[in-house]
Amino acid sequence: MSAWNRRDIGRLRKQMVQQGRDSSEIASEIRMRARVSMLAAYRLAAGLSQPELVERFSEASPGVFMDQPLLSRLEAFPGPGGRAPLATQIITFATIFEVLPLRLLAPEALDHMEPQERDVLIRCSITSPPKTHADTGQFGLSVPPRQCPQVEARLERQVLMAARRAMRFGTDAESCNVGPEGIDQLRDDVARVASAYPQRPLPELLGELAELQEVTFGLLEGRQRPRHTAELYLLAGVLSGMLAKASHDLGDPHSALTQARTAFICADNIGHDGLKAWTAGLRSMISYWASRPNDAVRYAEQGAESAAAASGTASVWLPAQEARAWGLLGNAERCRAAIQRAKEAREAAGRDELDELGGIMTFPTPRQLYYAADASIWLPGAEEHAAQQAEAAIDAYQRAADVDQSFSDEAGARTDLALARAAQSDVEGAADALEDVLDLPVDQRIEGIVASVRRVHRILREPRLQGPAAMSLQQEIEAYTRTPAAAALPPGR
Repeated sequence: MSAWNRRDIGRLRKQMVQQGRDSSEIASEIRMRARVSMLAAYRLAAGLSQPELVERFSEASPGVFMDQPLLSRLEAFPGPGGRAPLATQIITFATIFEVLPLRLLAPEALDHMEPQERDVLIRCSITSPPKTHADTGQFGLSVPPRQCPQVEARLERQVLMAARRAMRFGTDAESCNVGPEGIDQLRDDVARVASAYPQRPLPELLGELAELQEVTFGLLEGRQRPRHTAELYLLAGVLSGMLAKASHDLGDPHSALTQARTAFICADNIGHDGLKAWTAGLRSMISYWASRPNDAVRYAEQGAESAAAASGTASVWLPAQEARAWGLLGNAERCRAAIQRAKEAREAAGRDELDELGGIMTFPTPRQLYYAADASIWLPGAEEHAAQQAEAAIDAYQRAADVDQSFSDEAGARTDLALARAAQSDVEGAADALEDVLDLPVDQRIEGIVASVRRVHRILREPRLQGPAAMSLQQEIEAYTRTPAAAALPPGR
């Protein structure tokens, strides 16, 4: 915003109001001096902050998505980092500011809009009478009254009626409720949360996840073009899948499976093999941690056909998860066969839309190594092999790129190493492996980690391991598991 700040703009605005200037004159002066877009200039002329304008937008058009990051990008358009506005968005802003929509766009900005969006705004201006009198009172400004107030009021009503009619037209042209820009914004938000999920505490993400799911469901309940419907179903499935994982991480397998079922329905509606395989792996994982290994195998087998047709890393996750279920059932042959299928799937896997979202929606090599360790740890006589797999997974996480990091899966690998060492009567080695896990803050103590640590507690009860070292480690585990991640959520969440 050049060297001008809000105080400078406030002084200019007050000065021009006292001079009897109208809102368009004030906005034009702010644009010239502060070097901002027309949309930003009208907001500043109104004395509104971005959050305040977002609130007014939501009140004026409750079915149209808007938040502060999106508003910032709209105000930056057509400059670097800007996003081209939709006609419906500009018309809503024009309704709020009580001006013609085209006044909110400089000529170069209008030229850079999508042709169909630009045509809607031009039609709106053609059908609206020219504004021959000053804007009065729309920002709560004390502007002296002009001549012919009845004529001015009539023209204002005509302009507003035309703008609202154009908004309805623009909405229909956009198939009611969302267009490519809105889809892009939603996809960016989903990708950001998916990437953050394996690395940030769940309480920081849960609220936004639920809000994004609500927005996506709301859009699907409206009308949109078929290609946008498919994209919305994909994003709705991904969000429902992440909320299933969140419910599982908070120790609620029933809610987790409900969300996972919704994710599968979304995937099935659009025939997306990658998302169907991913949701099958998710349902299998939830059942595995709920101590229902036969259900875990059943879900994995149900998704096998989709996994074979999928092009992304969901095809690797499903057999890797199936191996854990067979391990829990003690079936070494099928466990090892599933681990091998996961290796073969890795060689053939590419990247699909889920992998492009990143984070929890992809299945990197370090996670695959952890799953192999977690599957092997259940097999009698495989403790040394499980320890080697766990150490390989830990080492892989130590060397992994930031995008492949996961505090929970690394903690799982360390816990499997502790289990393998305890099974080999190395209690001190088990305590050493668990050290970083027991240092995790409360908001990262998700259900899978807590359940894994409790496994170590159980094996330490064996008479052959009894002693001061085992008792000390058991006490640390008991203190750790007393306060899971759910305790870090805000009240009422």
